[in-house]
Amino acid sequence: MDETISGGDGKSAGEGCGTADKPLISVIVPVFNEEDNVEKTYAELRRVTAELGEYRFEFLFTDNHSTDGTFRKLTKIAAADPEVRIARFARNFGFQQSVLTGYRLARGAAAIQIDADLQDPPTMFGPFLEKWREGYDVVVGVRRSRKEGLFLRRARRSYYRLMRRIGGPHLIPDGGDFRLIDRSVIERLRPIHEPHMYLRGLISSLARRQTGIPFDRSARLHNESKFRFRSLVRLAMDGIIAHSSLPLQISFYVGLAIATASVVLASFYLLLRLFSRQALPPGFTTTQILILFGIGLNSVFLGLLGIYVGRIYDQVRRRPPTIISELVNFNQPLDAIEKDLQR
Repeated sequence: MDETISGGDGKSAGEGCGTADKPLISVIVPVFNEEDNVEKTYAELRRVTAELGEYRFEFLFTDNHSTDGTFRKLTKIAAADPEVRIARFARNFGFQQSVLTGYRLARGAAAIQIDADLQDPPTMFGPFLEKWREGYDVVVGVRRSRKEGLFLRRARRSYYRLMRRIGGPHLIPDGGDFRLIDRSVIERLRPIHEPHMYLRGLISSLARRQTGIPFDRSARLHNESKFRFRSLVRLAMDGIIAHSSLPLQISFYVGLAIATASVVLASFYLLLRLFSRQALPPGFTTTQILILFGIGLNSVFLGLLGIYVGRIYDQVRRRPPTIISELVNFNQPLDAIEKDLQR
């Protein structure tokens, strides 16, 4: 693996990625209102990584402007452990941008992203790193089972398979955000500034060699998931729109089918008018239905086009994906870090 590239904190090869004997691995943990979880999460991460003696680890927490005591507890942990680094955002920029910023700030030869609720087991770090040593630059945790309702499980399963069909075979079904990525993939991510991204699909598209490792996902121990059903729907739409132009293609073919049906219907009424004048009743109802249907269809597809145009507009404005308000255990000043993130 390439261990000569400087990390997000401006470290040189020896300080950041580590030596060939003991490479540095960045563990990225996005948090938002995880007051009840962060101390247990840190303790478990420390326990698991202590058993992987051939690697060094840093723990990078990206705090998406938590409103509880999460940042206070993280600061206390970081004061006792210099290998814990914290980036707190000025406001909530969303889960995807939080994870992406974590990757950009990572100094390691590889980075592992894991949620603070520990539904994804840190014991998978060892198998992830074994595959990385074999030459895979992306290793994805594939959810074999998960503790949630039947409807949600089937909806997720159907969605992942739909994404694989429309997005390409590089998308791993049932693969989540729990993954390891190599430094080379992180460097390919750095120049990409998409305000609306599907990070899972983007990382898979940047991989040279990727693989998946099945695991069983545990139940959440504390608090409730921050991903409500509406948030899951929004993430699903982001995946489809950011990773495929299929909705635009569907709108074209549906519009073409409606136009063809309208021509057939108009021809039918014309023939009735020519050959049986008495058989054709006043066409007020039919006319109104067709007009309303056409207006509704146009509104739906104009709205779809508006979504794509709006995302193009957000892209060309090139606004910062995140704004960091506080840093803990970083060697560079905040201005230098933010300038590096925006390049």
